[in-house]
Amino acid sequence: MHVTDWGGGQLTVVRPRSGGFPRHSHDEYVISVNLCGLERVRLDSASFDVNPDEFTVYNPGQVQSCTTQVPPDASFAAVSWYVPPTVVESLTGDAPADFERPVVRSPHLRDEFLAVARAFRELAPEGHPPPAGSAVLIQERLVLVLSQLLDLAAGRRMRAPEPADARIATLLDRLRSDLSGAPRLAELADEAGMSREHLIRTFTRATGTPPYAWHLSARLAEARRRLRKGEPVADVAHVLGFADQAHFHRHFAAAYAITPGRYRRLSQINI
Repeated sequence: MHVTDWGGGQLTVVRPRSGGFPRHSHDEYVISVNLCGLERVRLDSASFDVNPDEFTVYNPGQVQSCTTQVPPDASFAAVSWYVPPTVVESLTGDAPADFERPVVRSPHLRDEFLAVARAFRELAPEGHPPPAGSAVLIQERLVLVLSQLLDLAAGRRMRAPEPADARIATLLDRLRSDLSGAPRLAELADEAGMSREHLIRTFTRATGTPPYAWHLSARLAEARRRLRKGEPVADVAHVLGFADQAHFHRHFAAAYAITPGRYRRLSQINI
């Protein structure tokens, strides 16, 4: 089992030797995607089959067990996220929310969930925390997966935040005015009077992008402007608050498919 801790919960890759699980329950919400084979689940008094292209979403305290069927040369494995109730309550404005549907089919959301799990595993070998900036981006993506699953499968007791929240406009002005380093989500949430999870959901509904990722994009756009003027790469990385040139290089190349040094050189040629 590979385990990554985050926000009081855990993101795990589970490979039970028996190929299934006996009856048990969790204090957290459990969100899982199977990597291969067919799973036969018993949840409370219901039974159902789960394919690899589906999520299972269980509420705290629900009694679950399962058996699995996989090809002879394969073993059952699943990626599971154990989500503390406080995280879900933060997204719903403290309103109670239960998943009414234990199985959700959403291929694009499944792909995103597995991509986040892979990113966490690559950045954080077991027992080691991921780099702070990268961790925040991944955490935002996880919260958005959870938010969409709640929209798809939870009861209507949730309170949806307003997309045009005035507090988000204030935060946007604040973020635009300071591109000298990465913001701290906890501080932004305090300023807005929201939990971190509620902030991510509300900000994303208003702008299409979670706050840390939005600000990173703004810093990279400013980097392009500075590089076009001929400012040295090292100076740009420092002024915009990147940990070092390698950190800046990685994010710039990922965003624009070109290294900052090459972008600067080509910009000077084309002047």
